[in-house]
Amino acid sequence: MTFRGDTALSVARAGAIAEVTRSVRAGGPPPHALPFFGLDHWSGTRLALLDEIATRGIFRKYEHVLDLGSGLGATTRYMASRLGCRATATARAVDEAMAARMLTARAGLDRQVFHVAAVATHLPFAAAAFTHVWILEVLPRLGESARVLEEAFRVLRPGGHLGVQELVLRLHDDELAGRGFVDDARRRFDLATAGFVEIAHRDVSDGAHEEAAHGQVAWSGLAAPL
Repeated sequence: MTFRGDTALSVARAGAIAEVTRSVRAGGPPPHALPFFGLDHWSGTRLALLDEIATRGIFRKYEHVLDLGSGLGATTRYMASRLGCRATATARAVDEAMAARMLTARAGLDRQVFHVAAVATHLPFAAAAFTHVWILEVLPRLGESARVLEEAFRVLRPGGHLGVQELVLRLHDDELAGRGFVDDARRRFDLATAGFVEIAHRDVSDGAHEEAAHGQVAWSGLAAPL
């Protein structure tokens, strides 16, 4: 089951990203694996943080990654470009997946990165279909987190790797709860309950903000946040 949002809005956002990218490119080419200078990443955190996730597992062209809730596909394109693997990205709505496909085609990655609209609590994939699953800063937005992790475990091959990057609630603040922040202990419990083992944790808060000049220029040129 998927839902359709405002197709014109999602395509317009993708078009705005492409337009700003063309403008910023005039001052120099984008960094490797960042064809849109990171504008396609909804939270604006540094995509280089994802390199830590890639240390889990050996990536080759035959590896197939599922990137849940990738939206416009920034994380998927970044990791596929860096690692050379195939990747399938899910979006929460058909229009979002369409816009993501447009950006992926412009980046020349449409034979390597694929986009589908899917509900993360009921994934339309066979069991053990992927070698890796990534959930990058979007788990609380995908539905019941415990159920999403169960589905991730189901579609992951035995011995495969799950990479999760989240905004973690450091203090028990009821005002922040429900705004994309999660309790670290609760998430560990959900992971273990879903069947995951050897759970490794690393705090990357210090490097979360994009400080590169080209990234700041690009974001300043985008009229509205994604």
